[in-house]
Amino acid sequence: MSKETKFLSIAIGLLQGIYKDEGISDKSVASMDADRLYKYVRVVNESYIDPAHKRTNEVDFAGKNDRNRFHNNGIIGPDVPLGNVFVETHFSGAGTPAQVKFFKLLEGEDTGNFDRVNGKITMIREMTGFDGCLFRKLPVGRYVVEVSKGCECEIITDDMEIAEGGLTRKSYELNRFVNLEGEGWISGELHHHCVYSSPVFGGDDDVVETPEQVANSMMAMGLAYGALSDHHIILSHPAWKANKRSNFVPIISKEISTTRGHVMAMGVPIDVIFDIPDEDKRTDEYMRNEFVRITDEIKENGGLAQINHPRDLQKSISWNPDFEDMLDIFETMEIWNGSNPMMTGSTNDAAFELWNRCLQRGLFLPATTGSDTHNICADDYHILFDEIMDVLDAIKANEKELSEKFADETKVMLEIGDKLLPILEKWAETNLTSGCVRTYINFDVAEPRENTHNPEYIMERLRKGRSFLTNGPILLTKVNGKIPGHNVRLSEGKKKVDKLNIEVRLLANRKLKTFEIRTENGLVKELPLRGSKKNGFYDYSMDIEETIPDGNYLYFIAKDDCTNLAITNPVILNR
Repeated sequence: MSKETKFLSIAIGLLQGIYKDEGISDKSVASMDADRLYKYVRVVNESYIDPAHKRTNEVDFAGKNDRNRFHNNGIIGPDVPLGNVFVETHFSGAGTPAQVKFFKLLEGEDTGNFDRVNGKITMIREMTGFDGCLFRKLPVGRYVVEVSKGCECEIITDDMEIAEGGLTRKSYELNRFVNLEGEGWISGELHHHCVYSSPVFGGDDDVVETPEQVANSMMAMGLAYGALSDHHIILSHPAWKANKRSNFVPIISKEISTTRGHVMAMGVPIDVIFDIPDEDKRTDEYMRNEFVRITDEIKENGGLAQINHPRDLQKSISWNPDFEDMLDIFETMEIWNGSNPMMTGSTNDAAFELWNRCLQRGLFLPATTGSDTHNICADDYHILFDEIMDVLDAIKANEKELSEKFADETKVMLEIGDKLLPILEKWAETNLTSGCVRTYINFDVAEPRENTHNPEYIMERLRKGRSFLTNGPILLTKVNGKIPGHNVRLSEGKKKVDKLNIEVRLLANRKLKTFEIRTENGLVKELPLRGSKKNGFYDYSMDIEETIPDGNYLYFIAKDDCTNLAITNPVILNR
């Protein structure tokens, strides 16, 4: 599946999700498919767009329409005037890796009216090194700069002018408004790729970053642990383990390809291989037995067996719906993959619903996230987004003619442009790269650090669901004193509990809108969130007394939109 077709597939699904949420029935939207829409886009691109006026033919903010690899300033075209920038990031005066995003201001924009949703992805994602320093060249002009380090730090916004041949120096002291590690919580990344997934090592993914560069990227996002999960291969394991630091735990991993799903072998030192037979021998019975064999092998070797992106667009990497009855062979489920937004109609939404169905039949597979990053610069969407915007401009300029020839396709593309591209642009500039979605696990602060900050302990907490998932908000919850993954007793002998006491600690460096109480049977209650920003963050913490809902699993969601969202694993209600 090409990137263009995948993007259009995602867009169609999300548009169908919006129509579903709004109660709209529309045959043209419901029946549209990506191949059909892709053919239409090609017609518009080839017949209705003047090549001289394409956005992708312009010398853009990076100087060239190519991937803006952070370690390769050489991609900037030779005729683009350049200046230099040097950035330092610190915690308490000591250098620390952090994420730095540069947004080049377009014509008519200034620092006062800048909005990242402006119809063009102008983000250049960088990170300071392990020493907290970054030096690079940038095309001349004025930039909005965003400096961050994950969920627990204030997002710093600044601006700078890059002059030709000059040097702009900036130094930033990061404000960590909460230290969750001191309270028994650390965040990590469970699904990431590096150059070992590329053709250089026999793979087929366009990845160029080394394990060390991936570790730098993860630490710049404030992560304390990370799994490097390359396809088909475990040659990256020694290089990944070499990134162990006092504040970062590397976990070896491998993403196992089958013809009907991707299985994560986390923490396994040996090469677990799924034996894919010839097509005529690929029976359901054979495939079932092979899934059981490899998950048993993972567990026998001390690893964690996880099903990844179980509802992907591609059949070969999506879990076989006919095999839902055997999902209990896995120990965790990736319900939130960072390559797609968590919205109604997305593959993540479908995975979330699958997870709920498991809960409804009494199977608790702790939920996890994983960015599935193949490009730490997060610039995959730059050219593709420009192409789509060019197509939309052409459709609007020739709407009458195109509507007569391609009524359904024209309508669907215009709806995608109106209803989806703004949120997808915001999502692409906010939630793509290492740790863009992360899994926080709880650990026992009374234990010595060496007993808790190691792969074995982290995997055990993941298996038990002592965790929450987020791309921004910090969501710590207790139900009658119990955190996610624990049992809540609703009776003591003959005495029954009448109410649930829910403690919510909810902090965010960006504004939130709602807090949801849910069971496997659906939404129990939705509460609006109100608050003002103080000391770099919002505090929406509250205590709630709730009647006991109809369900065996209770969990919580806090959100603004798909770019600022957190989901807890459930507590189990023992009746």
